Amino acid sequence: MLKRSFKGGVHPLSRTHEGKQLTRNKASQAFTPEYVCIPMNLHLGAPSEPCVKKGDIVKLGQIIGAPVGFLGLPIHASVSGEVIEVAEKQQLGPKKVMCVTIKNDGLDTREEPMPSIGTCDTAEPKAIVERIKQAGICGMGGAAFPLHVKLTIQDEKHADTIVLNGAECETHLTSDFRAMLERSDDIVHGLVAIMRAMNSERGIIAIEDNKPEAIEAMKKAAEGHEGISIRVLKTKYPQGSEKQLITVATGREVPRGKLPIDCGVIVTNVATAAAVKNAIEDGLPLTHRVTTVTGRVKCPCNLLVPIGTCVKDLIEFAGGYDGDIAKLVAGGMMTGPAAPNDDFSITKAMGGIVALNKKEAISYEEKPCIRCARCISVCPIGLNPARIKQYCDANDMAGAKENNVMDCIVCGCCSFTCPANRFLTASFKNMKDRITLASRLGGKK
Repeated sequence: MLKRSFKGGVHPLSRTHEGKQLTRNKASQAFTPEYVCIPMNLHLGAPSEPCVKKGDIVKLGQIIGAPVGFLGLPIHASVSGEVIEVAEKQQLGPKKVMCVTIKNDGLDTREEPMPSIGTCDTAEPKAIVERIKQAGICGMGGAAFPLHVKLTIQDEKHADTIVLNGAECETHLTSDFRAMLERSDDIVHGLVAIMRAMNSERGIIAIEDNKPEAIEAMKKAAEGHEGISIRVLKTKYPQGSEKQLITVATGREVPRGKLPIDCGVIVTNVATAAAVKNAIEDGLPLTHRVTTVTGRVKCPCNLLVPIGTCVKDLIEFAGGYDGDIAKLVAGGMMTGPAAPNDDFSITKAMGGIVALNKKEAISYEEKPCIRCARCISVCPIGLNPARIKQYCDANDMAGAKENNVMDCIVCGCCSFTCPANRFLTASFKNMKDRITLASRLGGKK
């Protein structure tokens, strides 16, 4: 089978090692914390509104956060026990967020499952979308976009193809890889349900060629399911980025300023598809996920954890830190944000935690651009990062916008390949945030 790829991109693993070997052969283990602290902003959009109070006894799967706004989703308790606090707490973002803290009683007393709507291949399309919303399912690959909104499209548009992202192109992370090995049938059934909801003729599961075991597992699971196929992709970053994935998996390009649905495609994550199966056939909301705990920990592992589990508890379960730690990354090395400490919660979209020592976390001094154009050659969007950086450094929002900074997917390829260690990606993210804020304020800087 022809292995597909896209123009640009980098191979970040060639400098040292990819880190995946630390956990790729570690089966997912269940982890039960004493407490969970569940943020109300687990998905893109307005945070949910807490609907429980201190002292309440809650069941596993009970709604503890009511949806707010168009992108709103309900949030469910990930353990059973007593609510001991409803208050704002610091998580990874710059501002504190409302959280519900539950003391786990260890009983896993579960709320009654949602009423049956049939199986993944018999449920009514509208009922599938509604059930996905009721289950609080958002994209688990990083963006946390509510899936039911992605599946609610205008009548004149049609998604003839559903693409499941199994690329997992980030360094170190193996949570999706383990999901494809351990829950391959659930992933396929979830894909069947999404295809049924969208009346799609074709389903594609896209996997990089550094995951041969996952490729074989998904091929076996897809046997007998009409319209579903496996696409083997070359291992390259950011192969799993939505627009690049669409190009390599379908041969189509998303027009500038448009969405995947504008070229007839919807993309979601393999773990998300497995959650869809749980919601439809078992009536269960999204309360747990597999997270990779790796890097400089004594026992790197993949853990099935309740949403809201504190990272500090996971590090302790993994044997603690292996030596002095200089940086803790929430997610992969290319795009994951650095955490100020390990006192924050696992979210629905957090696929991994990576601990780094001082040598691995070294920060280089930014030097003048040498006009080598390497950043241009690796940009998967076809931008000119060197030119955009000039406008960012000059604090010129109009110039940066005119040179398409808003099209930047903040993948980090330009910064990774720059021999002058220019702070390209960070500058672009800051500028994108400023432009977005100015737009909301009516053009004011």
